[in-house]
Amino acid sequence: MIFRPARSTAALVLFLAGSIAGCATSDNAGAPGGGSGGSGSPAATGGATGSGGDTSNGSGGQNDSDAAPVASGGASGSGGAIGASDGGGAPDSAGSGGDTGAADGGTGLPPLTPCTAPSVSRLKVWEMQVVGGTMTPPTASPLRLVNGAYEMHVAWVLSDASGYGTANTPLNNQGQYTSGADPAKNAVDLSAAPGVVLEYSLTGPAYLQIRTGTVPHGGDHYRDDLVPTGDAFKIVTLKFADFRLNGGPPGPDILKDVFSFTFVGAGNTTLTLRQVQVAGFTPPCN
Repeated sequence: MIFRPARSTAALVLFLAGSIAGCATSDNAGAPGGGSGGSGSPAATGGATGSGGDTSNGSGGQNDSDAAPVASGGASGSGGAIGASDGGGAPDSAGSGGDTGAADGGTGLPPLTPCTAPSVSRLKVWEMQVVGGTMTPPTASPLRLVNGAYEMHVAWVLSDASGYGTANTPLNNQGQYTSGADPAKNAVDLSAAPGVVLEYSLTGPAYLQIRTGTVPHGGDHYRDDLVPTGDAFKIVTLKFADFRLNGGPPGPDILKDVFSFTFVGAGNTTLTLRQVQVAGFTPPCN
């Protein structure tokens, strides 16, 4: 029998140490300027500094080696500012969570210069009513400031099926009740526009009425239903051709005589409006 001499303990230790060092080097290779996190991930997919393992950005942690890309870990939203690049994702067209990512606010229309007074799309006057229930706020203005912009927010709680709540906004900013305006003298011409663009969230049943200077009250108005969205915001265009009264759409005579838009809610409904825009029409601030 031939006996081979065993390797010395010192040699074996040196061999193992070299192997471990080689593995540790290959795990972090390819992450330029990346500190200790990210295996081969480009620096551009990290946070604002582009560093794969910079824990000040929260973009991946110190030991995030092979498990996940750097962009998936970041307390500060590892793609940069919300609405600017958002990690390479799609713009937030619904407007929830901050910037919509578009100069026109996602409506496809030129942005309106806000009035100095509180307003939504320059609509300052909101005349509120509830029948057969309660509404919040009960008497104060429904306009509230959120993230530097105003929105119209109301919650209706109706006690029976015949109850309803309304939020009426005269397009010429001259309210019949707030300023004694004559609807017939404050109607506007919307006949050249295809419809009205809304950014809203809605938790219950509601619809939008077109009220004219000729018929500013009562229940006989052209209307179109709003689709509930829950707490999420949605941007939609309600085409005037889809509004209905007695089965038919509004003609030019109606659209040339629009006094107000009236949002009507039933049941337990919360409505928040961030934009109400009509192409080619700018409500006056004065």
